Parts: sequence; C-alpha cells; structure tokens
Amino acid sequence: MPAERLSGLDASFLYLEKPGVHMHVAGLSTFGSRVDGSLLTYDDVERVVEARLRLAPRLRRKLRLVPGNLSRPVWVDDERFDLDFHLRRASVPAPGGRFELERAVGRVLSRQLDRTKPLWELYVFEDLSEDRTAILLKIHHAMADGIGNMMIASALFDLTADAPTGEPERAWSAEPAPPMQDLILDAVEETVLHPIQSLAHVARQPRIVAETVSATADALRTVAGMGTAPRGPFDGRVGPNRRFATAERPFAVFRGIKESLGGTVNDVVLAVVAGGVHALLESRGEATQGRSLRAMVPVSVRAPGDGGDIGNRVAPTFVDVPVGRMAARTRLRRVRAAAARIKDSGMAVGADTIIGLGAYAPPALHATAARLIAQARWCNLVVSNIPAPQVPLYFAGAPLEASYPAMNLKEDCGLSVACTSGAGTMAFGFTADWDRIPDIEVLARGVESEVDRLAEVADL
Repeated sequence: MPAERLSGLDASFLYLEKPGVHMHVAGLSTFGSRVDGSLLTYDDVERVVEARLRLAPRLRRKLRLVPGNLSRPVWVDDERFDLDFHLRRASVPAPGGRFELERAVGRVLSRQLDRTKPLWELYVFEDLSEDRTAILLKIHHAMADGIGNMMIASALFDLTADAPTGEPERAWSAEPAPPMQDLILDAVEETVLHPIQSLAHVARQPRIVAETVSATADALRTVAGMGTAPRGPFDGRVGPNRRFATAERPFAVFRGIKESLGGTVNDVVLAVVAGGVHALLESRGEATQGRSLRAMVPVSVRAPGDGGDIGNRVAPTFVDVPVGRMAARTRLRRVRAAAARIKDSGMAVGADTIIGLGAYAPPALHATAARLIAQARWCNLVVSNIPAPQVPLYFAGAPLEASYPAMNLKEDCGLSVACTSGAGTMAFGFTADWDRIPDIEVLARGVESEVDRLAEVADL
C-alpha cells in the first residue's frame, strides 16, 4: 500500500499522548465454549489472525514522521513486521473470574504502545472461570476510533460457528517507504495546495459553506451557553496507571426501556451511568442533592462513503447529567431533555468542522492547539456508546458472549465509560485513573442496579 497521511484528528491523538496520558483504546471480548465443549486457545487465535491480516492492512503499518515536522506523519508498511511481537499469551490468577480479569486488563492499559512498531497488541487470556476465554485488542487511537476498532474486529469474527478460517498469505512483502525527499515534497505540496483547493470548493458550494458556518456558530454558542463544567469527583491530573471494571445487561432490556419510557438507547445509557455515579458518590458520603456532572459524549460523524476507513470520524458533544437522588424514570426524563437540546443545537456538526481545521495547520501549531484544548476543563467524565451488530458472532467457532470497550482518559478527567451491544449484550467498560477511583467496582454495580430499576419501571 502507498504511504497514507494521518488525518488532523488522528494526528491529534499522537500529539496529546504523554507518559501519564495514554492514547490507546481497547476491546475486551469474552468467548464461551464451542458446541463440542472445547475452548478457544491462543493457537486458535494466532491461526485466525495470521489468516486474516490481509483484511486489515493497517495492522501491518507503522508511523513515519515527516522530516522537519513539515506535515502530519504517514502510515507505511513495517518492513520488519513480526506477528509474534503483537500477539501475547496472558494468564490471570485463580479463580480466573471477573475481578482477576479486570485487574489484568488494567495492567495492560497502563502501558503505552511502542511507536516504532504497528500500534496494536492482542492478548489472549486462557483458562478463565466458567469455561471462558478472553481476547483484549489494544490499539492506538491514532489508528482507529471505536467504530474503526469494531471494523478491525469484524475481520476476525465470523457469523457462523463453522466458517472456514482461511489461509494466510503465502508471501507478504512490505512496500518500500517513500524516500525522505518525496515526503518533504508531498508535505510542501499539501501545505500550499490544500488551502487553495478548499477555497475553490468554497467558491463552488457557497450554500453548503454557509450552512456549515451557521452550524459551527450554533455549536459554539451552545457550548458557551453551558458555562464551565461543574467541579466533579473525577477531576484532576491523571497518572499512568489504570483500573478497569465491567458491567453488562441484555441489550433487549435497553431496547425495551427505550420503547416503554421514550428516548433513545443512548439516553438510557447516559441515564444509567448517571445513576451509577450517584451510587458511587453516595457510598463515599458525598453530597449529591441537585448535583449534575458534564459528560462528553463522542458522536460518530461518519458518512456512508466512510465504510472502509477505520480512522477517527467522531466529534464531541456535551450533556449535563443529573447524579442526585431521584427516581430512575425522573433521571431518564431529565437526560432525554438535555440530550434533545444538544441534538437540536447541531453541536456535533459544528465540532466536526472545527476539528477539520486541524488539517490546515502546520504540525507544530496543530500540536500546540490540541494540547491547549485538551487542558481546558470541558467535562467531568466521558461516556461513549459504540454501535455493534445484533447478531451472534464467533471466533474460531467459539461464541462471543460480550465485548467491553476501554477508552482513553483525558488529561484532567479520571473516568471514561464506554459500552457496545455486540451479540445481544450491552457491555460496559469503565476505565479509570488508579488513584482517583479505587472504588470503581461500586460504579459498575451501580450502573447494573440502575438498569434494573428502569427495567422494573418499564415492566420488563
């Protein structure tokens, strides 16, 4: 494959990474036993990945910086690609249950990826309790967003238990990286021509440009009108170490709550996370009456033509969620109202336009701007709902039970919550700063309890 330049948003995740601020995301997938009772093994995983690497070519690509930092880095084939480096056999102590697996995942999330190699690792946890095997795919956010991560996973998963694995490529060879002088010329050409081409587009499409400018102005007014985020329990500079916890409930319950009580599945997700935060604060003895926290909610802005692009196509929106003591129905109603206001404001469209401006900036300026924006206190936590197919999925014949996402943390925000609904299970992954949230298990169980409360109200 020819060299591929990172988008402005992809590059931002490289610029934002620090020793204590990791910019990788991950997905922890658990699998049950096959029909014949056998379990998924490391050797099975190695065979599948080796056979299907060609379906996810970016897994063989690494970063190459442009001399003089004249432009954003490019992806090039890794001429020394070695699958053994990226696949890791892992284990957890007895009894191999939820807690032991969560603690092991937290350790993996605490380590940054090696930038001299393709930016991903895959861990296989064998011999877990209840005859399960788990796979953790850890990948840099510069390479893929949540949906992109799911697209990579889809190359490894099957729709039937007896699907053929396929055969590995007989001979793969890396395409030579472009010479330094070509990288420099391309960077200069892009710096000069990109703004000119964009101005020409503006001249050809004045109505679309006017609508975009209007949406961006509306988004800025909405964010300004919300004021500064309130002080929250997860605020403060994060360290390098992570805790990870999981929770799950059937996706059908979320769909039933939505249909019975109104709103969207995403509204239900925000409401149950807010209820879980209330349980956490109450267990700590903190005041919650009348209290709200601001959640950053990434929204996909992928166009239909972006189907094969695993890069980042997300924009941030912000929703104030109530964390005080109240009935579950009341909390959902308030979340629905707040989310509807944000949706009507066009915040995601405007944010996407602002993010796109990074493509015009020189890397040094882009990096500085990204860091300044990241240091602002925009929110108290991150909540992301990543769509996934509602069909049974298999890995080498082993059925997928649940897939728990793990998101990166903001520099000043010690909690990220993500969920995905693959294989009929709405699975939550809670990623937290080790020192700031030692009681993350209370949050996870609180979210499950809030789902149960809403299900009872919805008569499910």
